[in-house]
Amino acid sequence: MWTEPDDDDSALEELAAAGDADELCRLLLRSPRGWGWSTRHGEAVDLLRRTGGSGTLPGSFAALLLCTCHRWDRVTAKLIAAIADSGTLTSAELDELAESLLSDEVVVEFPLAWVSERWIETNPADGTTRTVTAGQTMTQDRRRLEPPLRRWAAERTLSADPARLTGMLRHADALPPRHRDAVLHGMLDAAAQLEESDRRQLVHRALRSGIARVRKAALDRLCELDGPQAALRRARRDADQTVRAWRPPRRPTDIQPELPGTGPSL
Repeated sequence: MWTEPDDDDSALEELAAAGDADELCRLLLRSPRGWGWSTRHGEAVDLLRRTGGSGTLPGSFAALLLCTCHRWDRVTAKLIAAIADSGTLTSAELDELAESLLSDEVVVEFPLAWVSERWIETNPADGTTRTVTAGQTMTQDRRRLEPPLRRWAAERTLSADPARLTGMLRHADALPPRHRDAVLHGMLDAAAQLEESDRRQLVHRALRSGIARVRKAALDRLCELDGPQAALRRARRDADQTVRAWRPPRRPTDIQPELPGTGPSL
């Protein structure tokens, strides 16, 4: 449900005034770092929902600009999960969004007139100025990807096509460390879709991750493959204390049913 922006949030008010998805995209591109800061990821989902299905631009494009907008870059994990669950995008649009978020970098090309129809150009030789109109000139904007977006994209992509494992591992190794490990984490999220040999390959690679939480996720998968003792032995050899403290996740069968009258006393 849409909630009206706070009285002092003029940036959100301007975005909320967009009449359709095309106008929302133009606004997001016009001022990539000028929309303030917010930890309310629901704002972006509401903007997508309000403009979804309107205009000529695909919903996946609007979602991409929202996910990579500086305003919400501290809550991208919640944002991308909420967009995926909102029902605003079709399955095909979510697949397209995931592919974009796995790219080496996201470069959006658009008409320069979207951000400024005319501007003043100064000749450095004599200091004279002239007015230049955008016309059909195109320009580019490099969008900033936060690692949680990579993790979501990797999980969705590998779940849909487990045969892409080797290619995705190769692609992950070409990314900067934080992004590489986020892709590995997302692939571990999708590990249940893989054949045992492929799961072992993924776990072996993820156990060499530079991020402790990724290695712990890999230990969860190793536990499923070889049992808790094998995973515990591997955990004890880790250089990080939090990984050495890893314990096997509790299975539903490990949770004993509570009998009448045996609940915790108050």
